[in-house]
Amino acid sequence: MTRFDKDMLEALDGNSTEVLKRRKEEIERLTKEGKGCKNSFRRQCIAQEVVRLTAEYDYIDSMI
Repeated sequence: MTRFDKDMLEALDGNSTEVLKRRKEEIERLTKEGKGCKNSFRRQCIAQEVVRLTAEYDYIDSMI
């Protein structure tokens, strides 16, 4: 079971605000880290992770 699946189940069980808050903090942390990163490959990896997490965040938000 992936982290997304666990978060989705937790959100559906009624703890949605905590899940969304935790994911939003992670997205903001990665965005800040990506802006300060000088290694272009690492910056690309972080950007891909932010895009994936943002899509998952939006999906969880829409399901609630």
